[in-house]
Formats: sequence, C-alpha cells, structure tokens
Amino acid sequence: MKNALLPGLGGPMGRHARPRGVWFNPLPWAFLVATVLFLMLFVRHVPCVQTVENQELDVYLKLCYSDIQTMFLGQGFGRGASPLGAESMLFSPLVAAAILLTRKSATLLFDAPIRRSATLAQQIDASVTFFGITALGLFVCLLIWVASMAWLGRRRPGRTSWDALLVAASPIVLAAGLISWDLIPVAFTALGLAQFARGRLLEAGIVLGLAASAGTMPIGVILAVLVVTGLRGGARRALVFGGAAVVTFVAVHLPLLLANFNHVYLYYHGQINRDTGYGSLWYLMQLITGYTVRSAGSLAFAVLLLALGVFIAYLYVTQKKPRIGSMVAAVILATTLLGPAFTPQTSLWLLLAVVLARPYTPELIALTLTQVGYYVAIWGWLGGSLTSAQNGPYLLYWLAIILHAAVQLWILIEVVIDIAQPYRDMLRTPDAPDPIGGVLNDRLIGYERPTARMR
Repeated sequence: MKNALLPGLGGPMGRHARPRGVWFNPLPWAFLVATVLFLMLFVRHVPCVQTVENQELDVYLKLCYSDIQTMFLGQGFGRGASPLGAESMLFSPLVAAAILLTRKSATLLFDAPIRRSATLAQQIDASVTFFGITALGLFVCLLIWVASMAWLGRRRPGRTSWDALLVAASPIVLAAGLISWDLIPVAFTALGLAQFARGRLLEAGIVLGLAASAGTMPIGVILAVLVVTGLRGGARRALVFGGAAVVTFVAVHLPLLLANFNHVYLYYHGQINRDTGYGSLWYLMQLITGYTVRSAGSLAFAVLLLALGVFIAYLYVTQKKPRIGSMVAAVILATTLLGPAFTPQTSLWLLLAVVLARPYTPELIALTLTQVGYYVAIWGWLGGSLTSAQNGPYLLYWLAIILHAAVQLWILIEVVIDIAQPYRDMLRTPDAPDPIGGVLNDRLIGYERPTARMR
C-alpha cells in the first residue's frame, strides 16, 4: 500500500504488480466526486427555479439559467404539448423521448397537474417536478460518462483509468451540466466509444447511432471513428461499425419520417443552416464590423466538410494510423470552432474531446479557464451588464470569445500534429497503442515509442 500510494516514500509499484481493492479502483472515487459535484450544481440552480406566478428571477445575474423549466413552460409541455412540436421538430428524437418519459413519470409518480386545462400556477408546479426528475436523469448520464471514461482514458490493459476523475471533478460540468439536455448525447457518445474500446464494433455502432439520434455532434464522432476504422481495420470492420450506426439512426427516425418527412428534414436543415449566434467567431466578426454573414451555418458547414475531406485524403495518401481519440477530438474541435454559434453547454463536448486526445495539465487548465470564463461572460452579455448599451465593459465578452476560440485552435493544432507525427503522441504506449482502439490495436502500423518527456 505504501509503495502504491506514496511512491515518494516507498518507491514505485512494480510493473507486473496486480493491485486490488477499492483503493486501486477509480470508479467508486469518481462516482463519489461526480455525486458531490452534481449536488453542488443542482443546489446552485435551485434559486433560479420558478415556483410561483410573476416571480422575478435574475437568472443571468445568478449564473443559473437553464432551458429545462423555460422550455417546459414556454412550449406548453405542462398542457400536454408534444416536445416534437406540432409544426416543426423542437428536439432530436431521443431527447424528445426523454422529455416525454420525464413528463409521464412526473404525472404517475408525483401526481403533477399536467393536462390541457392546467392553469399557469399548475404548470409552474408541474415544471418544478419536471426539473427535479430531469436533473436526476442528467445525473445518471453524468455517471455513465464518468464510468465510460474509466475505459477510455490512460490505463494499462485490463485496468480502468483514473482519467474518469477529470470529468467527475470538472468545473466545466459544474458550470454547464444543467443548462440543457446535452449530457444525454454526451453520455451515449462516451458509452459507444467505451464499447469500441472493448472490441465491440457492432454494439459501438448501435450506441453511437442512438447518440446521433440525441444530438448532431455524435454524427461527426461516427464519421471520425468510421474513418479510423477504415484506415486501420479495413473495409469489413468499418462496414460492421458504420452499418450498425446508420441502421440504428434510421430506425429511430423511421416513425417520424413516415409520420411527417418534412418535419425531420426541416429540423436537420435548420441545424446546418443556422444563423449567426452568440459566442462564435462569426458573431464576433459581426459585432466588430457590423456585417452579418448570410447563411453562416451553411458556409461553416461547407468549409468544415472541405477541411475534413482534405484531411481524410491526407491520412489515406500518407497511410497515417490515427488514434480514435485524436480523430474524434479533431472533428469536435473543428466543428465547434467553425460553428455559427457557441452555446455554453458546448463546453461539455470540448471536455470530452480534450480528455480523449490530450488530457494534459496545460490543455485542461486552459480549456477550463476559458470555458468557465465564457460561461460567466455570456450571462453578463445577455443580462445587459456587459453591453455597450448599458455602458458595461462589453470588451470582456469579446475577449472571452477570442480566448475560448484561441484555446480550441491551439488544442486542435496539437491534435493534428499528434496524428501527423505519432512519435510525439504521449497517449501511445507499447501496452496500449490506442486506449480506445480495441480490435484495431493489433493492426496499428507505424507505431513509434514516444521519445519526448511525458507531461
């Protein structure tokens, strides 16, 4: 025990030692830390939960804004309105299903007054119950993400990783975990990658197909994994994984497509063709120059596809064998950097990307500071305290955008260099050339032992 936990006193543990017991298992400690973190997150949001009519809440000043109760009241969920919308889809299919399940649970378990004739006071009462159940469900998603990271992080074969604590104790989760339902697709994505890491291509494709049915970012993750699988594992393995993902995605959407094809089409078209929104480089350019880029989402999407196409062609021509985590991080970072808007909850995806690709102290500190700083700045901007109209220090919001974009660009460049020069990738070891590689590790050609000093 002394040798294992206090190497400064007793020396390092032997390479072939087999530590056992709760002290050497990261999962119980990661779950404990995640529980404490989420309790703090929930308590921080309680003052911003509306409980009576005409209640004035400065959610921006208190830094506890959440879409959960706002959407429940604003979209009429308390009167039985569908989260899929009457005229257009409001949410992705699995998030809509989660909302329906939560609303049903609120009615059956807590007798929440959800009905067409509900008064505003009754809708508010039901929304409080809805928020509590949703928070519980998102907490379960956080635990799934943390448990998955135990298989995705740095570890020896057959052991779990202490990188799970990087998610469980992250201030980014504390800031953005309850803004919306984004923990659902993040959890499904991490779980799908964990299945891939354990050599289960079919199961990984199914779970990531479900993740893509809960959010659009997992579509890029599937593309990244598919490319690496094709480069390192061959067409057959790529077909197993990609086929499972596509079939699952189509199966989830099929009832909606049959009911109203236009609703589904317009939803995804809207996700691509989004207008310029808060937090993006496009928005900063608009603030500085006063010029609004038309169809910024479509332009950004076209640039992203072109950049990814060129990069994938480069990987194929040069016969590079990238790690799964590096490729996934490259796609996520490029997507968020070029996107027409940057919501605070997007930081959850950036955390996943950095822990998969470069879980080192400089990157984690820089990401955490800029993302938490942007989280504070966006509410100051929306609340009016950082706008020029109220003579506030609006340049602070501009600075927050520049800093978070600069850190994303820096990490993206580092990830691309890791892919191009595998010998400098510190996550490649003789025991685990790719922590997420699974069945692809036996075909990782071109591996070179890193010569640079581990950070």
